[in-house]
Amino acid sequence: MRINLLPPEILERRKSEKRLVYVALIAVLVVVVLAGVFGFAFMQTNAKKQEVATLEQELATTQARANELGVFEQKSLELQRRKSVADTALAGRLNWSRLYDELSLVMPPDLWVSVVNSDEKTGLQIDGYAVDSATDSPDMGHKSIAKLLVRLADLEQLEDVWLTNAAKTSINDSPVIQFSVTAAVTESAVATSVAGNQ
Repeated sequence: MRINLLPPEILERRKSEKRLVYVALIAVLVVVVLAGVFGFAFMQTNAKKQEVATLEQELATTQARANELGVFEQKSLELQRRKSVADTALAGRLNWSRLYDELSLVMPPDLWVSVVNSDEKTGLQIDGYAVDSATDSPDMGHKSIAKLLVRLADLEQLEDVWLTNAAKTSINDSPVIQFSVTAAVTESAVATSVAGNQ
């Protein structure tokens, strides 16, 4: 059996000191845990700040690159606008050079053209001469003019082909037939011309 001869006040003080040591240890432990949590949170915050700074740097670089490439987008829009203006201006325009090329291909070799008048509203008028012989029967000159009429009627760009005048005459004592042919320009020729220009 243990007998404690210390007065009760001292025993109580020793118990209080022991409790104080435990409280101090717990406080130190809490401070260490809080410091660890704060340090971890601080490190995470710094990592996120660095990540945000990196992303902002990339954004600034990308924005600068986008601004550089924005010039090309503006030029592309300007090009589209100009193309639209050109398409509007060329709408309904007939490709006369193509029509004249086709005329030169279908022209029979024994006649020649002296005048060609063309207009989108009034159409096409061809004045020319066909080689003729005073002795042949039927007139060979009329056959070449008929060939011309058939070939002109076959062109997609022309319609309503008519022989408006044909008369025998002579040039430098050579017998010829003077003729005039008219034709209307088709709407499909205008549409084809516009599509071809695009």
